[in-house]
Amino acid sequence: MRRRVSKTAILIAAALSVFWASLGGSILVHFYKYDFLCYYIGGTLVRQGRFFDLYSPAAQIEVQRQAAPDVTEPRPFVRPPWFAFALAPLTSLSLVHAYAVWIAVMLITLLATWAWATTRFGESGLLLAALFLPTNLGICFGQDSAAMLAVLCVSYVLLTREKNFAGGLVLGLGLMKFHLLLLFPVWMILQKRWRMLAGFSATGAVFLGASLLLLGPSGLAAYIDVLLHGKTELAGHSADTMANIYSLPANFGISPKPLDAALAALVIGIALYGLRRASDWRAIAIAGTASLLISPHAFGYDASMLLLPVWLVIEKTPRRISRYAALALAAPITFLFTLAEPPFECIPALALLAFLIAMVTDRSDSKSAALASRAEPLPDVSREIPGLVEAHPLV
Repeated sequence: MRRRVSKTAILIAAALSVFWASLGGSILVHFYKYDFLCYYIGGTLVRQGRFFDLYSPAAQIEVQRQAAPDVTEPRPFVRPPWFAFALAPLTSLSLVHAYAVWIAVMLITLLATWAWATTRFGESGLLLAALFLPTNLGICFGQDSAAMLAVLCVSYVLLTREKNFAGGLVLGLGLMKFHLLLLFPVWMILQKRWRMLAGFSATGAVFLGASLLLLGPSGLAAYIDVLLHGKTELAGHSADTMANIYSLPANFGISPKPLDAALAALVIGIALYGLRRASDWRAIAIAGTASLLISPHAFGYDASMLLLPVWLVIEKTPRRISRYAALALAAPITFLFTLAEPPFECIPALALLAFLIAMVTDRSDSKSAALASRAEPLPDVSREIPGLVEAHPLV
């Protein structure tokens, strides 16, 4: 159902967008030498047919020197092989021009999700979107976080239409950042959503098959080696700035591996408990938040996909603590704490953990369903009052 949006809400959203653009513009124009350069290197190697060199440090540095000779620090390509295949056509342009096209595509994608949210959730959807820092931050840093949000939104729409296989198929596109979807297959298995799991697996199988065909087993082994032993602290980022559970001890100077493992196990246990009987919207919130928390490589902009759960919580649950937890994620100041000093950099992780716990303990949808099942059906008054339907077609 299309919802009306006032001019005031549109003006507020526009003002917020201008504000974010003014803050992020200086970052945006320079960040083609950072994250996007990594993508460009991988796409260039594929376009040149150098599949077996995709994860070779020497080959990557060679391409980097050609594309950005003034950048001395290595920008390794660490995304899955199929991501490089998708970007290969874009690298026929120069680095700067390819970056401009990339940003334009991400902006269009983000605005498309905003438009859908406005028609689906009304004014609150638009205003929450304009406030939500991770999506705006992702654009500034040249990330594809808007695409991850769009993937989750399309998958959710398909699930609401009971198109489970198609929903899983689309969700599989998010495997370009597979570390953000770690617990989604667990949700499907726990609730025996086999058609959705089949669609998700089909997309993954296509990606894996294409990678094996072009790179071979040794190429995939090289990629796994990059994931396990590659450099993780790039562009000034370290464990304490991450939006994951491991940032909590890191902000207090504690970094033993057993503690990190225990915290990850705690998050997984909480998620498993909540996913067993969760409705679709709560399961997406739980799986998405928990996946982000346990991912070893999760920045603030990776929380972009959680904008969908924020929208859904505000719409679907009357429980105040759940709504407050969602609003805490939507508040820009929450993720701005990543720019603070320890121990305050862990505020985003704490907000994510609070949101996860709120979603796991929220049973408002179950109570509503139980009340609806016990309620007596409403009488069909249209049969008793002749002409009512003709006079009021919405009845």
